[in-house]
Formats: sequence, structure tokens, C-alpha cells
Amino acid sequence: MTAVSVSSEHTRSHPSPGNSPGAMVVDDVLGRFVRESQSLPGGGCLDNSFFSQHRQLEGRTVVLLLDTEDTAEAQRLLPRLRRAVEGGTALRRRAVEAVVLEFSASPVTEEELSQAQADFLLDTIEVDDGRDVVLHLTDSCGEHVMDGYWPAVRFDAEDQVIDVTIEA
Repeated sequence: MTAVSVSSEHTRSHPSPGNSPGAMVVDDVLGRFVRESQSLPGGGCLDNSFFSQHRQLEGRTVVLLLDTEDTAEAQRLLPRLRRAVEGGTALRRRAVEAVVLEFSASPVTEEELSQAQADFLLDTIEVDDGRDVVLHLTDSCGEHVMDGYWPAVRFDAEDQVIDVTIEA
């Protein structure tokens, strides 16, 4: 069993300390996830509604994202994220294949699948409910998806593809 700890680096006056920006969830396998905030022009502050970290996977920086503001919920989501990271290469390959099959107008050749595997890179692994995981991909050549958009593939608890979308 993997040990998980929860702490808070700093708190704000309104939210509870465990759910405020700067709150942190630490996993002994994946490391530290932080709920960050961003300064806005004019002095305001935008609090992220998720915990995240950046990690090197497949030779590139990938965002690992726990889509919740609550530290207890983030802790509950960690095992699913761990499993997705461990199977990341296989999940990415299946995600790319799902994107190609979903959006191709004609039968797909092995050459097209191979080229898509090279063109679509893993950008984000997101867990939002403890069962499903979403892989967000980047079109590295800009030939498959319009600029500002990216494919996202949702896998269920058994790592079966259940949805393929284009997001903005």
C-alpha cells in the first residue's frame, strides 16, 4: 500500500487550509501535487481548481492532474493516477489509435497509424472521479487538429476507451 500525506504550505482567510491554494498532496510514488494560484494583471488572483505536477514521461514534460479542489478527494484519486502513469505508454498508444479511428473518413492504414503515433504526444493525464482517466494529446506537427484544439481520450476503470473528443 502506498503512503499518502496531506499538508498545506499556506492558507488564505476564507477556504479551509486543506483546500486552499498552496495545499499539497504528497504521494510516495508520484511525488508532490500542489493546488496553485496565478496572479492576474491588476492584482487579482486566480485559484486553480485542481492539484497538479509536471513530470518527465516518454522524454517530455507531462502534466499530472487531480481534478478536485479537495485534498481528501485528491488523495482518493491518487491510486488511479498512479496506475495510469504506470501504463502511460500503452494508454497513449491506444489513445492515439482511438483518435485516428474516430476521426478518419476512410479505413486507416498501418502507415497512418504509425505516423499518428509519432505526431500525437502525451500532454496531460487527468483523473477526475477515481475510475476514469483522460489523456490529453498534443498534435506536434499541426497537421491533424486545428491550432488551439487537442484530442482527449477517456478510459474507464478497466482502461477501455469510452470517449474521444476534441477540446479547446
